[in-house]
Amino acid sequence: MELSTYFRINEANTGQFERTLIIADEGSHVSYLEGCTAPMRDENQLHAAVVELVAHKDSTIKYSTVQNWYPGHPDTGEGGIYNFVTKRGTCLEDNARISWTQVETGSAVTWKYPSCILKGDNSVGEFYSVAVTNHHQQADTGTK
Repeated sequence: MELSTYFRINEANTGQFERTLIIADEGSHVSYLEGCTAPMRDENQLHAAVVELVAHKDSTIKYSTVQNWYPGHPDTGEGGIYNFVTKRGTCLEDNARISWTQVETGSAVTWKYPSCILKGDNSVGEFYSVAVTNHHQQADTGTK
């Protein structure tokens, strides 16, 4: 199954607080692509998402994120998105696989540590990330 979403913070003085839950039943395959953007603003805005993935026996979840948040003014650092995200996956049964892929080219600050709990035998958790920062941007990212 192929799924995709697009999240955009349109209004000033607002935040975005989405929740994503994906459960892959036995023997299934789910591929999910998420895109995120926001326009330039002089004030900071908050993106605080929660993602939970559950992979059952012989299933695969591929979760991909492409984020192009506004990073803030290049000279002053004013504005930009604070991107604080909680992402966790559980390979619940044997031969389950979760793959995280992230491309982050914006936001004033990003804190993100996707994790995988491998409960089933022969389960696999993968993490691929590209983070690009310039000027006043900060990225604290990795995996657990």
